This record gives sequence, structure tokens and C-alpha cells, in this order.
Amino acid sequence: MLVLGLESSCDDCSAAVVEETAHGPVLKSLVRKSQDGIHGPFGGVVPELAAREHLLQVRAVMAEALAKAGIGLGDLDRIAVTRGPGLVGSLLATFSASKAIAWREGIPWVGVHHLLGHLNAARFAAPDLPFPALALLVSGGHTHIYLAKDWTSLDLLQKTRDDAAGEAFDKTARMLNLGYPGGPVVDTCASRAPQAADPFTPPKFRDGKAAWSFSGLKTAVRLRVERDPRLAEAGAEDAEVQGLCRSLQEAISGWLLKPVPELARAHGARSLVISGGVACNSRLRADAQALAAREGLALAIPEPRLCTDNGAMIAAAGALLPVDADPWPRNADADLKLGA
Repeated sequence: MLVLGLESSCDDCSAAVVEETAHGPVLKSLVRKSQDGIHGPFGGVVPELAAREHLLQVRAVMAEALAKAGIGLGDLDRIAVTRGPGLVGSLLATFSASKAIAWREGIPWVGVHHLLGHLNAARFAAPDLPFPALALLVSGGHTHIYLAKDWTSLDLLQKTRDDAAGEAFDKTARMLNLGYPGGPVVDTCASRAPQAADPFTPPKFRDGKAAWSFSGLKTAVRLRVERDPRLAEAGAEDAEVQGLCRSLQEAISGWLLKPVPELARAHGARSLVISGGVACNSRLRADAQALAAREGLALAIPEPRLCTDNGAMIAAAGALLPVDADPWPRNADADLKLGA
């Protein structure tokens, strides 16, 4: 089965061709057009600019993915596209294009939940992953941990109460004038640190319920920069800036992984999947490997290009989902719920 996967839920416009085989998905092509240069001056994604750029990119991105795979539209067995959640203007670019092509060419069509795509990104390297699995899905917009009974199910166990972990990376990089997006530059800066700065205090909740919170972490970084304004201009070569980035990275990784052992035992999990843009972080990947080894969990983390938003993960998920017999009334949904 050949599947064209399309993704434009935020600021990356991506298309991929994936062949679904008896041994799992095989990536035939992957094209991703980043908008980092457009949104960098603003320190974050501007929804209107992102949507307009997707409209300019979508045709060329699809054509390039098909050309790299050496196929035409007539060779496709289905088209899969992100239906939500995300920025609705961005979602509509590939969502509308996919339905138009499916209608014109008579190709089966399926809408995919964005987070189900992130789960299926792990299928490329670990198609035989044992279930049930814990799925830690972490990006600039999501910080959730789910129980996955298979590649098409996600049951929420825990999520952030406010900001996502990825936003803490972006805002820290902005406060330190390190560049955009924040995740890669903070990771690089932290890797050069001779030692970490003072650790950050984990959040505590009055109700005692398990959760995450990253808004206070951003505030803690801001207070340190206000106490030492030099940090905002010192740059990535400064040892104190590097130490601050290392402490931030250690805090985020430690907080994200802390609930994993207890949840794994409570739900009989055999595996751990970590995906989403933050899964590119070197500290999180290393800490996850150590934790999985200690807890006896199989670990699946996609290669970095498949952690960030991409068409390949949507194609992989779309290959397993039932085709929509009547997709034409469907619409993109910025707040799409799992199972909708």
C-alpha cells in the first residue's frame, strides 16, 4: 500500500510517501519546508503568516514528495492528512488540498489525529514494539503521556496543566537571545556547559494529583536573567549561559520522565515511546535510554527528522486507520479530540 501523508498543523509544511508492508512502514520520500526564518524575528509562530506560507508551499511540497518516490498520483492507494489539532488556518492548507485531490483522482482518503501521527512515527524503527506502551508525546504545543494498547489507540494518563515543555525551550532561548527555534539552540548550548547552574525547583500541586507544569519554569528563568542582565547578551559561548541551559534541560528531562516507572507498573506497560519535537533533545534521549534499561522497558524514539511534525508520521498512522467512506463533509478541527 502506497500512502501520501500530508501535515501542516503548525509551521512546517510536509509531505511524504510511505509504503505499508507486512514488516511495517517503509519511507519512500519525505519533504519538509520549515518556516523558522519567517517566525524567528517574532520568537514564536504567527498563525496568519504560517497559514499564508502553507498555501504557497503545499503544491510544490506534494509534487516533490511524489517525484522523490518515483510515483504519480495514480499509483497511490490512499491519502492521509492531519485533521487536527493545530492552527486551523495552517491545517486547512493540506486538508483542503488532500480532499480536492482525493475527489478528482478517486483516491481513498483518511483524516489523522496529529498525536496519533506522533505515536506512529516510532513504527519506522520499531514496527514490532510490544504493547501496551506508554507514549510520552512532547512538543511546543503538547506535553501528554498516554497508554497505547496498539498503534491506533491513545488513552490519556497525564498532561501539563499549563504550558508545554517545548515552549519553555523557546522562551528561554528568546530571553537569552540565542535564536529560534529554542530547542536545538538550548540543546547545543547545554552540551558545551562545563557544569550546570543551580537546579530548578519542581512544581508542587495542592491537590496532589500527578501533572506537569512549565509556566513556573519559564518564570524562574526570567527571574535569573533579571538578577543578572548580562546573561541576555552574553551569547552561547558564555559558560554561565551554557550552565543555565544545561540546568533547564536537566529539569525538563527529569520532570518528564519522573512519572514513567510508576505508570508503567500500574498499567503493565512493556514499552516506552517518546515522540514530538522535544524528543529530539539529546538529554531526554539519553535519560530515557537509561530509565528504560533500569525498568526493563523497550524504548522507541524516532530519529530526529521524524520527531518534528512531518508527513511520514501521518502516512504511517493513516495506513492503519479505516478509510473515510464520505470525507467531503469533514472539516479540519483545531481542537480535534482523539477518537473523533
